[in-house]
Amino acid sequence: MKIILKIAGFELENLLYRKINWILAAAYTASAFILCLFDGFRQSYFSDVESVPIILIHFIAPFFLAAILITALSPVFAGDKEQGVNQIPAACLIGSKGRSIAKILAGSIFSVFCCIMTGTITVAATSVCGLFDGTLKMNRAAAGLELPTEWTVSQYLIFSFVCLSIGCLILSLFILYISCASVALITAVSISGTVILFEFLFHRFSFPIVIKEYNIWMFLKPYSFFMMRFLHFPPLINLLLLSAAFLPVCAFAVQQISRKGM
Repeated sequence: MKIILKIAGFELENLLYRKINWILAAAYTASAFILCLFDGFRQSYFSDVESVPIILIHFIAPFFLAAILITALSPVFAGDKEQGVNQIPAACLIGSKGRSIAKILAGSIFSVFCCIMTGTITVAATSVCGLFDGTLKMNRAAAGLELPTEWTVSQYLIFSFVCLSIGCLILSLFILYISCASVALITAVSISGTVILFEFLFHRFSFPIVIKEYNIWMFLKPYSFFMMRFLHFPPLINLLLLSAAFLPVCAFAVQQISRKGM
């Protein structure tokens, strides 16, 4: 177990050192300050939204998180295959299965780190610009819709962090599975990006409720849990039920990665 944790630490370090991650993080930071500093731009595109942190978390952060996870995790297995080093772990003490478990662990920790980083940037940027009001009631905070429960911005941001963390964990396992099943990096990136794009289209536009709500973008857009049509429970209960529904998918991904990975 200690060896697996040590290898996971090296894999996590490798993920964190990828330049594209920090370029995307810098782009998100720039987007946050643009929304904070240019009131006219914000009013033109988000006129129904009262809180800048909620704009960032609900409309901007999900796309950056998806992009970071796709670009960072797609090479985890597919990159080894391209470089011809995929057979080396089989000769190691823990074998290919142990190495695969270490990669899954590193990818999961990395996905949560991305959520923490996004939340920190959101709160820091809006606080610096004097636009963070955690006590503001968000009954009309997004999409101009009335919410069944009045929450403060701070409560919503905490709920959003939990949703985003669960969603990114699920998404990381999915991307790792695609990377494990792909023979080339471009294949892993293309398939992951295409599936996430279609998931977004299913969530955003008029599709059957099951496809629309049993969807990864429900987690990445936490406001959705307040107005689910398939589940008529409070948002926290909806989150738990949808998370439970995704557990078999996650278990299948972990099992397949452990069996086929390197």
